[in-house]
Amino acid sequence: MRISDSTNSPAPGITTNGLAPAAIETRDIATKNLASENLEIDDLANADLTPQILPLAVLGAPPFMPVETILPPPSSTPSAVVLSSPHAGRIYPAEFITASIADITALRGLEDFGVDCLIGGVRAAGITCINNRITRAYIDVNRPVDALDHSMFNRAPSDNAKRDNDKPNGGTLSRHVRAGYGLLPRLTAGREVIYRQLLPVDEIDQRIALVHTPYHQAVEAALAAANDRFGRYLLIDCHSMPSHDQHEKPLADIVLGDLHQSTLDRAIAKVLAAEITAAGFSIAWNHPYAGGYITKHYGRAATRQQSVQIEINRQLYMTRKYTLDPAGASRVAALLSRLGTVLSDLMARA
Repeated sequence: MRISDSTNSPAPGITTNGLAPAAIETRDIATKNLASENLEIDDLANADLTPQILPLAVLGAPPFMPVETILPPPSSTPSAVVLSSPHAGRIYPAEFITASIADITALRGLEDFGVDCLIGGVRAAGITCINNRITRAYIDVNRPVDALDHSMFNRAPSDNAKRDNDKPNGGTLSRHVRAGYGLLPRLTAGREVIYRQLLPVDEIDQRIALVHTPYHQAVEAALAAANDRFGRYLLIDCHSMPSHDQHEKPLADIVLGDLHQSTLDRAIAKVLAAEITAAGFSIAWNHPYAGGYITKHYGRAATRQQSVQIEINRQLYMTRKYTLDPAGASRVAALLSRLGTVLSDLMARA
């Protein structure tokens, strides 16, 4: 677990809204920052959650930022809690769409749809939010950089980087890679093949540089700032999930993941679960989602650096595919705001 150096001031080019000061306002370049706002029901009803297709020439150059660091308002009390939203991005590189045999409707199944609309209220508790704007279908920042399926590429990746396929003693691919959901997903959520042909191997490092590295740099900077101030931190990694598992069994409203008690202190876990159930939501722990790379990489239960994954049942806040239920979304947003306040207070007293 590595935390980079940081200060408590905004990073260069970052404002309390997570936008570059000179950001172009046109919708073709920068979408409205939903995560920076405490959205009410009317706002949620009018939230623009349509995907955008933009060329890599735009995505790779200022003022565009693929990752948003959304700071709390200056009037708030600083918090040791940081929130990560790695899969809500709905910007699709045009070159990726051209290379894909799946249409964008199918590709969007990999999004944690609308999660960035639900998290803005936590900022009032002093919480910094890290939001990935680029679609998970392009690259999954919740995977290690070696989680690669070599069969997707026109030649084997360079030996300069240790890849998932190069494990010693004939080791096998990770479960996620075997399933088609590694660093560069091979399949849509509906298990359709994404790519029409093999990818150039240099796509790996290009995508890592554009999205994965900046995302983790932003998370590390926010955690380092919390650790410098409080001597501890709690990372909440926020996701959404289907209403049923692969066996068509209904899932709980909220699934909490701490990799089977390895990333979160039990006292914090009890407070978290109690707040969720008191708000009228059902919960489950670690099944079917125990936590991914982000939860594992940044949290250790026996230390002062903690993490937990929160999976939100989409049935709570969506009426149908890719459509928000404003009332349901407002209820979930209120829950997250409450959790942010309670956990911030708890971490300040710990």
